[in-house]
Amino acid sequence: MAVTTLAAVGDVLVDRARPERALEGVAPVLEAADLVFGNFEGVLTDRHPPLPGMTASTVVATVNAAPLSVFDVMSVANNHAMDAGRGGLDDTLATLRARGVEPVGAGASLAEALAPAVVRVGGIRVAVVACTSVLPVNTQAGPAAPGVAPLRAEDSYAAPLPGHVCPGLPAKVVSVLDEGDWAWVEKAVARARARADLVVVSVHWGDHTRPWVLTDHERLCAELLAGAGADLVLGHHQHLFKGARFVDGTPVFHGLGHIVFDMPRFPDDLRALGVDVDRAAPHELAEVFGEYGFYPRPGSPDFPFHPSARITAVAIVVLDGGGIGRCGLVPCFIGVDGIARPVRRGGARWEEVVARLTACMSRAGLATAVLDRGETFGGAALLAVEEGR
Repeated sequence: MAVTTLAAVGDVLVDRARPERALEGVAPVLEAADLVFGNFEGVLTDRHPPLPGMTASTVVATVNAAPLSVFDVMSVANNHAMDAGRGGLDDTLATLRARGVEPVGAGASLAEALAPAVVRVGGIRVAVVACTSVLPVNTQAGPAAPGVAPLRAEDSYAAPLPGHVCPGLPAKVVSVLDEGDWAWVEKAVARARARADLVVVSVHWGDHTRPWVLTDHERLCAELLAGAGADLVLGHHQHLFKGARFVDGTPVFHGLGHIVFDMPRFPDDLRALGVDVDRAAPHELAEVFGEYGFYPRPGSPDFPFHPSARITAVAIVVLDGGGIGRCGLVPCFIGVDGIARPVRRGGARWEEVVARLTACMSRAGLATAVLDRGETFGGAALLAVEEGR
C-alpha cells in the first residue's frame, strides 16, 4: 500500500515583485506530499484597504496568491485575517478557492468558521479544523457575525513569590481558557471526527517574543485537543520554530515558524505609529521592541525578524487510516531573498540548523528526540521526530 503523507508549514505571506518565486525553494518537498497545509496570515484583496489601526503591510494584492496553489488546505484563523474587514476576508477566501485551496478557520459565522475542510487523500478522509488564540478584539466570528474561529483565554497576573513583597519582579501570567470558545471547538472536532478518518487541528497561538517558551495556554489546549479526538495538532504564530511533542500519542507541533513572510512595507506601518525607523539605531529599536520583536534590521529590509527566524522546517507526517504514523522535519533556511530552501545534509549550515531544531525540544523541556537516520523526502534531508525514551 502506498504511503500517504502530509506536509505542513507555518505562517505564509507573499508580497513581492515576482510572487511565483516565493516557494520555489521548498516546492519539490511540498509537491512530493499528498496533502499540503499552511497558515495564510494576511489579506488577499485588490479592493479593500486596511481598517484604521490594523497592519497595512499584511494586506496584499491578489497576484501574490500565485504560488499558493501548492496548498490543499490553508488556515485563515489568525490575527491578520480581518485587517481589511469583512470585505477583505471575503476576497481572501474567494482568492484561495480560485487557486484550488480550501480555507478554514474564518467565515460569515462561527459555524462556518469552525466547519472542517474534508479532503480525501490516498483513500483516507482527512478533516482540518482551524482556530486562533491570538486575535484583535472583536474580530472573532459570532452566530451571525463574520470573523475568525476563536480559542481565547483571559490573562490574570499573580505575584511571582506568593507570600512575599518583592516590588518590581515580573508577575506570573495565569491564562484562564474561555470555556465558551472551547465548547465550540470541542464540538467542531467531534463533528469533524464523524466525517473523517483523521482529524487535524490548526491553532494560531503562543509567545512570539521569546524563543523556546511554550505557554501554559497552548500546552493545555494541546492536551484538550488530543483528548477531544484530534489526531494531529499544528501550531503557528510565533515566527520562530518551537518544539514538538506527543500527547498520548498525538503529535503536536507547537510552532512551525514561517516558510515565507514578506514585509517590504512594514517600515511604513512603524512610521505611521510615530517610530523613527529611518534614524533609530538597531540597538534603539531592540530596546523598544525587544530582541525578538519585529522591526527593520540591517541588511534585512523585507524580513523584520530575529536572525534565528531564518531557521525553519517543513513538517512531514505519514497518514494512516488507523491513526498517524511517523513524523519528521525537513530543515530549511530562509535566505536574504526571503526564500526558504532545504538545508543540505553535511552542508555549511547543517549542524547549526539541526542544533537549533533540537534545542527547541530540549530547552522547552519536551521529551522529544530529533534523529538523523539519513532519510530524505522530496529530494531533501529528513529528520525523524519521535517520543523520547
